[in-house]
Amino acid sequence: MNIKLAVIMTAMLTMLQTVSAHGGEEKAGLTNIQIMLISLLVSVIFYATFKKLTDINPNRNFLLTLVSYTGVVHILLGINDFVFLLGGLGVISVAMLPYLSKSAKEKEGVLDIILSIIVITMFIAYFVSNHDLHYILEDYLGVSTKFAEAGIIALVIKQSRSHSKQNNPSGN
Repeated sequence: MNIKLAVIMTAMLTMLQTVSAHGGEEKAGLTNIQIMLISLLVSVIFYATFKKLTDINPNRNFLLTLVSYTGVVHILLGINDFVFLLGGLGVISVAMLPYLSKSAKEKEGVLDIILSIIVITMFIAYFVSNHDLHYILEDYLGVSTKFAEAGIIALVIKQSRSHSKQNNPSGN
């Protein structure tokens, strides 16, 4: 199963290398709506495929779907901007590591903390780099990734609480 998952992830990333991110210069790159639609399509395919390949709980599958959405958006934007590319590859790599390595599976809680740190950093960096409220309100691609990132944080917190309740059933 780990090999199948690695092949699927590699194929998805390979297909994404032919696009260009948007920017101030004139290029024949993808528009924001194209990036959003491609990312949504990849997320839906990921959700269905991962659901069939694994038997993880639905919350975790939804978390990984949100990670795939925000990760693909950042990878597509990162073709011309290394910081976006690094963020996209970072969230996808950290989130998928427990399903590619048995030793990483044992450290899933630590990896969730690392994932949270990456996502919180991306969330804050968006608002630090975009001071104009008018721009933010019109930036549907950026806002959609912020919603996905907020969902990731909420699901990580929910999983953390459920794990702590399982490990400490008396509530003390």
